[in-house]
Amino acid sequence: MKKIIYSLILLILIALLTGFLIQAHPNSGAMSTPQMISVSVLLGIYVVAISLVGEGKAIDEREALHRYFSNRSALIAGTIVLSLGVLYQLFTHHLDYWLLAGLIAINLVKIVALIYSEHRY
Repeated sequence: MKKIIYSLILLILIALLTGFLIQAHPNSGAMSTPQMISVSVLLGIYVVAISLVGEGKAIDEREALHRYFSNRSALIAGTIVLSLGVLYQLFTHHLDYWLLAGLIAINLVKIVALIYSEHRY
């Protein structure tokens, strides 16, 4: 239950941060330097905190299976969102290469981890 509350708090944090980014300066896309620094710090904290959700020692097989399922679901969702972003930007003729880099990184880490775990055991 503690992990669920922790995850919900992080979800609320990212939703509030997203709302702030959407409503901040709707006419001009630029933010002031203090706003950019505060958003960067909050995103850094969010990334570290969300990376730690569910990490630790698995007590039994059921918990290990739950962790595997959640990690797999996150991988699929991230891949889908990045792929849709790349497709959308291809049709608008303005491709942001960070989307491609993220998609490549997700798949590269997956392949390297698979090779490592197959040769480790």
